[in-house]
Amino acid sequence: MWKNTTMVLLCFLLVFSMWFVIEPLTVQACSCAGPPSVEDQLNRKTAIFTGKVLTLTKPAKGKIWSSADPVKAQMEVKTVWKGELDSQTTVYTALSSASCGYEGFEVNEEYIVFAYGDPERLETGLCGGTKTLASAQEELKALGAGYEPSKTPSEISIFNEDSNNRFVKIGLVITVFLAFFMLLVISFRRRR
Repeated sequence: MWKNTTMVLLCFLLVFSMWFVIEPLTVQACSCAGPPSVEDQLNRKTAIFTGKVLTLTKPAKGKIWSSADPVKAQMEVKTVWKGELDSQTTVYTALSSASCGYEGFEVNEEYIVFAYGDPERLETGLCGGTKTLASAQEELKALGAGYEPSKTPSEISIFNEDSNNRFVKIGLVITVFLAFFMLLVISFRRRR
């Protein structure tokens, strides 16, 4: 009995001491190959434009969060090279560069954005080529003259994303209330 306890204690101390001796490696979840050429970008991306960040909405960091949680950048579009964009658009990216998110967005700064995905939900990332306008002189030269976005933003609608969410929530509350009320009426009638 004494030998077993001693062996278990020694094993525990050995494993516990390794915790302080062995240093974990730093790993990167996102690794980019060389920067793509402008020609490749024009072929692969959904939209290419320059714009100024108007608002930046980051997810709340609660007890459970992910480096891939979306960051929403509302942008004023200045010049377009690919895609049909309004004067304002929204671009999403992951919260952290660990999940290939572009962490460089700042309010009132201008960027060249290489976006992919559905035209209704444009996304960009660390490896996509998005960068500040000041550091994008080579890309701007290679792209040449662009065109202006349409003048009216489509998000100035009564039924935009935020109001649709509000309508869904209100509808859900009304449905639950009506279901509860119906259950009360049915149970009251059965008792009679």
